Amino acid sequence: MYFVEVQFQRDSQFYSRFFSEIFLYLDKTELSNDWRGVVIYPSRNVDKGATVRYRELLDSPRVSRIYLDELVETSAPSVGIATVQLIVTEEDSAIAFAQDLIQRTTEEVENERQKRELLQLIETILVY
Repeated sequence: MYFVEVQFQRDSQFYSRFFSEIFLYLDKTELSNDWRGVVIYPSRNVDKGATVRYRELLDSPRVSRIYLDELVETSAPSVGIATVQLIVTEEDSAIAFAQDLIQRTTEEVENERQKRELLQLIETILVY
């Protein structure tokens, strides 16, 4: 079970709510599998939540924090990672990036349903 949260605004109480929701869900369900938490930030400077209380969880393999601006440094990212990178691409280069991404998606993704969903996601990101 993955708990994914996209956090684009500074929020000092974010981790309190994030872990409260996870543990409340775990308490109310009878999951037999493991869980992981993933927080996606546009950059590290948005990650301003109070972390002292949650240090052990944040340092454990159960929780991952992803900073989108740091993914740009990845060479030859997968189509999925490149789609996420499009979110933080500067507006003046987003169209060219999206065109390349559409081409890669068309060539690299064999599953038609996945291809269609990725292309729709790329379109949605560009619209917003």
